Amino acid sequence: MARVIVIGAGLGGLAAAARLAKLGHQVTICERRDRIGGVLGSIEADGFRWDAGAASTTLPAALRDLFRKSGRPLEQLAQLDPIQEPRRHLFTDGTVLDLPLTDRAGQLAAWRDLAGEKASLEWTDLVDSYGETWQVLRKTALEAPLPDKRSFAAWRALRPWQSLEKVAKRKLSDERAREVLAFHATLQGSDASRTPGYFGVGSYLERTFGRWTFEDGFAVLVDALGKRLTERKVEVRLGVDVAGVLTSGGTVQGVRLADGSELAADLVVSDIDPRELFEHLVIDPAAKKERRRILSTHLAESQYVVHLGLREPLPELPFETVLHGEPPVLIRRAGQAPPGHQAWSVLVHGYPSDDVIDLLVARGLPIRDHVVSRQTSGSWWTGIAWEGARTASRRAKNVTGVKGLYCVGAGAHPGGGVPAVVLGAAIVADAIGKA
Repeated sequence: MARVIVIGAGLGGLAAAARLAKLGHQVTICERRDRIGGVLGSIEADGFRWDAGAASTTLPAALRDLFRKSGRPLEQLAQLDPIQEPRRHLFTDGTVLDLPLTDRAGQLAAWRDLAGEKASLEWTDLVDSYGETWQVLRKTALEAPLPDKRSFAAWRALRPWQSLEKVAKRKLSDERAREVLAFHATLQGSDASRTPGYFGVGSYLERTFGRWTFEDGFAVLVDALGKRLTERKVEVRLGVDVAGVLTSGGTVQGVRLADGSELAADLVVSDIDPRELFEHLVIDPAAKKERRRILSTHLAESQYVVHLGLREPLPELPFETVLHGEPPVLIRRAGQAPPGHQAWSVLVHGYPSDDVIDLLVARGLPIRDHVVSRQTSGSWWTGIAWEGARTASRRAKNVTGVKGLYCVGAGAHPGGGVPAVVLGAAIVADAIGKA
């Protein structure tokens, strides 16, 4: 049995802690804030409730596997439901696309109605082609550490040097289809011109596996993980700031807290920004090369989030609506609201130069006189920005060069988003193994 300290109680830290405790290790989480969940959670005000961070996910199997491998199935704690509504795309030319998530024929028809037969077939053929991409990514990256020499040929088959923008221009003749393909990269704060073309696999995953949410919001997931940690006897220490990782000869010895006290450990799992970890917390010479590589990366552009409580009548919007243009905007119609009202969350790529209400009105949503509550959760980062194909190898590895030090979370392999973060925690648990 190893003594494990997890730095940070975001989704990656919680997932790793639950899995490692089930494997028989003694696990302690140190979280600087006064609650667990990181960007996940809820905001409540004026009778409304909104998801603070993620509100949906694809690849529901990743969450189900987390709970199955750490104890009872997820369904015994929370109900994960599929989103049945299409995602709406509003383009700058005034056209509208309601794109079904899990219906290939429905997507074909939606594109045909908007842009004609040629555009619909181009979109469908491109998304179909990402099926093979998904199989390569799943085997070589999402379920394993970064590809080694044995899987390098398969990795090259993804043509990571081709950008998502170039793939879109080559495969899609309609500019609106190119914007929809780039949506997933934009949502994570990256530029499609510097994001590998294989990142378009997100459109395939949604069409194949759909998107899923919790009826009462994604804070339900945090509550379920909290219960799992209690069942597994994980010690959760809130309001505890880790100031350093103790090492000797390139091997982890424990952590030093901000109050000067020390906690001994055999293993440390970090769920904080790897740039902060290697620049300020890890000073061992064994980390020199890794530090240089990780500090060469840059954070993805943050999403500025404003939560609105609105009085009906309102424009009829589905669960998610994308307002294409500059800046791109995502509206989530989710959360809880009093009768006769709706809860919207507005996510703007980067920090908007205009007020969010002005931005929505200018994009054709006249909601100014309907606002009864406005809450700002500020900006939250979604991981490391794509800056070409080499970004994948510059991210923090799950198993670092310092013996006993591991990384999970949006800044580590395999990247940001609920499925990737949960799968990264599984990679760490598999690397550590049973007690």
